[in-house]
Amino acid sequence: MAGVSVAAEWQLLYNRYYRKPELYQMQWKHVDLTRNKVACAPFGGPIAVIRDDAKIVQLYAESALRKLRIFTSSGRLISETVWKNPGGRLIGMSWTDDLILVCITQDGTVYSYNIHSELVNTFSLGKECFENSVVECVFWGNGVVCINEAFEIFAVPDFKIPKTVKLADCNLEELPHCMAVIEPQYTKSGDVEVLLGVGDHVLLVEEDGVQQLAPGIGPLQKMVVSRKGEFVASFTHDGRLLVMSSDFSDVIIEHACESALPPDQLAWCGLDSVLLYWDDMLLMVGPYGDPVRYIYDEPIILIPECDGVRILSNTSMEFLHRVPDSTVSIFQIGSTLPSALLYDALEHFDRRSAKADENLRLIWSSLPEAVEACVDAAGYEFDISQQRTLLRAASYGQTFSRLISALI
Repeated sequence: MAGVSVAAEWQLLYNRYYRKPELYQMQWKHVDLTRNKVACAPFGGPIAVIRDDAKIVQLYAESALRKLRIFTSSGRLISETVWKNPGGRLIGMSWTDDLILVCITQDGTVYSYNIHSELVNTFSLGKECFENSVVECVFWGNGVVCINEAFEIFAVPDFKIPKTVKLADCNLEELPHCMAVIEPQYTKSGDVEVLLGVGDHVLLVEEDGVQQLAPGIGPLQKMVVSRKGEFVASFTHDGRLLVMSSDFSDVIIEHACESALPPDQLAWCGLDSVLLYWDDMLLMVGPYGDPVRYIYDEPIILIPECDGVRILSNTSMEFLHRVPDSTVSIFQIGSTLPSALLYDALEHFDRRSAKADENLRLIWSSLPEAVEACVDAAGYEFDISQQRTLLRAASYGQTFSRLISALI
């Protein structure tokens, strides 16, 4: 049965199935993710790669010239340019919503490149960032928040209007353990809100004030905000994953991890689960039940998407996401739902078995829903032959659906 082999690759997280198909074998050669800074645009967009100058260069292995290279999401080179590195170390880079690559250097210079590696704009975050180097930045769609060595926080709310806004002074005496951002479109004020893990609590920093939240929660080692700003996933100093509402009033998930060592990456997978990645293990935690583990023998980068997470390694691109309900209805082992019986009927029809007719009679009254489920599942499918079979099943059911309408 085709259904068995399809569902055999799924993982069950409490009562939800997840799958992780490979989308591409990466076409690039000799790209080592551990030795590069990498920025991946969402929605399957381009990937920017530049050698990380914090890592040691093996001169015999590669050119001493640093290049900014831009690839498609399958690893085909689109463009490249020599990185002249005028503003000190590269602190962060990210793609904006309209596919402009933004690079921020230590001295607070912001360089913008298009997909052809052409420099389209340059501006400075200001005197304070020039005098006290930028230490860390957190990007969102079209903006960024930076913190400098003097523990001052600055935001660029929109790269199209290159204007820097200084946020309220937090009187910090050391760098926060972690920093996360609630985008302006999801805040009540319409301005960016910054969450800082400081000491045993969280600071909520805005342009005109600072609030202390969740005393006693920390120290938090890592924090990441969900896509629409409703929830915050965090990793505590004693090795717990905590998922809370963004005002830190409700705990939604609390999971004790085997290691108190903070994960290298923490990311949301849609809204149903959170991913934690240590150097060889990816852990997926949901609100209930046991987590799912995936083992990797090469470094990976998690790229959050609206409906899952793409997983980039040196050799492949995968997509971890929840299996759509329509796909579950057809392929779940033992399913007797109309959509599963319609798919099964097509298989019997192809084998010229009379069981095809038997299946159709069983679902006669539910044929329209079965057809709809097959079309819906085809829309989520990455395997072309599987997609084709689902559409054939829908077409097969549709023929009889029309026949019923004509008889009525």
